Amino acid sequence: MNEMKRILFSPIGTTDPVSSNNFHEGGCLHILRHYQPERVVLFFTKEMGEIERNEKRYTTAVRYVAPDCIIDPPIFTDIVDASQYEEFSQILPQTVQDLLQKYPEHEILLNLSSGTPQIKTILAMLAADNERCIGIQTVTPERRANNPQKITPEELQSMLQMNEDNKPGAVRRCDEPPLKIFRYHAEKNRIISLLRTYEYNAALTLARSSSLVPADAKQLLKHAAYRTMLLPDKARKIMSEYGGQKLFLFKEDEERIVEYFLVMQIDQENERLSNFMLRITPFLYEFLHDYVAKNVKGGRKNAQHIDNLCIKKYNTDGYILQRKKIEKNARNFLDLLDQEFAGSNAHQYTNTDLSFLLLIHYCTYMQEAGLAKDPQLHSDMMVELAKLDAVRKVRNSVAHVIVNVTRESFQKDTQMTPPALMDTFAKMLTLVYGTKVKEARTTYSRINNWLEDALEIHE
Repeated sequence: MNEMKRILFSPIGTTDPVSSNNFHEGGCLHILRHYQPERVVLFFTKEMGEIERNEKRYTTAVRYVAPDCIIDPPIFTDIVDASQYEEFSQILPQTVQDLLQKYPEHEILLNLSSGTPQIKTILAMLAADNERCIGIQTVTPERRANNPQKITPEELQSMLQMNEDNKPGAVRRCDEPPLKIFRYHAEKNRIISLLRTYEYNAALTLARSSSLVPADAKQLLKHAAYRTMLLPDKARKIMSEYGGQKLFLFKEDEERIVEYFLVMQIDQENERLSNFMLRITPFLYEFLHDYVAKNVKGGRKNAQHIDNLCIKKYNTDGYILQRKKIEKNARNFLDLLDQEFAGSNAHQYTNTDLSFLLLIHYCTYMQEAGLAKDPQLHSDMMVELAKLDAVRKVRNSVAHVIVNVTRESFQKDTQMTPPALMDTFAKMLTLVYGTKVKEARTTYSRINNWLEDALEIHE
């Protein structure tokens, strides 16, 4: 048992304080005897309350068994029909809640053995739902229900003296049923529901509020939450592998791009298609910039390398594709751009922020100029890039106006379903980063499977 102070909240039933059938004490006294709470709060229906008012039967018995226990003012009610749930549906939860607030450093022991089945059921539910409530039941010596009894004050004194449970070596009949497991079952189901939509932050908040969620599950949730926030370094500090499986398959720029792609996959699966479309531009920009920078013959020593055609933007991470540098180092690329921008206000290409659209034009130039280190790879990439023209138009509409992209509108405008677009992106990533991309796509489904296993507890 822990050292936290205790208060007993006990309804009073017809076999309290001591049964005349077997001379064993009822639930209230037996819990007082074995748990020794600091205080006791007695709860009476109208009938039982009248007995207490007239005879002091129950407080007398409490003082006999636990003379040092403080008896708080009893709760007397006008409840006549103790078999109706609605009679207790407000007063019992409110009373227990008041005790929890009044005594924040105490455990509240709830007597589950005295009173009607309706009272016991409500108290059992409260014990299951509250971290500091402990439900306690006592077993009658005959393992059967007791019968109601009537006694006089004189008989009470005699029964207390003859109480079998007061004798040395008497059997402890208290039991704490694992009621918290019912609450945990509900908590676990809520967490799993959140996992299935990859809402790891919300699931982690719920898990942190429960002492029953295993530490392993909380660590996994924390790891997954950091990853969906695009903080892989923090996620790696939590764990870099699980069950012998590596959680990160890429490094540096490749990791950053693949992690972003996985978040896009979550948006697509959850039908958050407006968010999904907004992510396309940064994804394609980062990926294509990484691709062309790595696949140009000669690398940065080549004057036609994309980085040698750009100037760094002041005080930002961006680049400007500069006309002067293109004219000097890649004249044919400038001709291609001038043709593309002929319908613009300037009627030719002017200095513009590097974008995925300009990178696609650069990919076209790479193919025409034979700049690709791996011509077959580049040819395969161009096949996939050709599918993105219509998608670009949808993305621009999302960025500039308030619009909800649905699966139907998406497919109508692009002639592609969102899963098909993700497959196209996955194919592009696989062409450049290898077959590990296929395994990476299952990252969050594997984490969810591990979490469901980790959430299982065994009493």
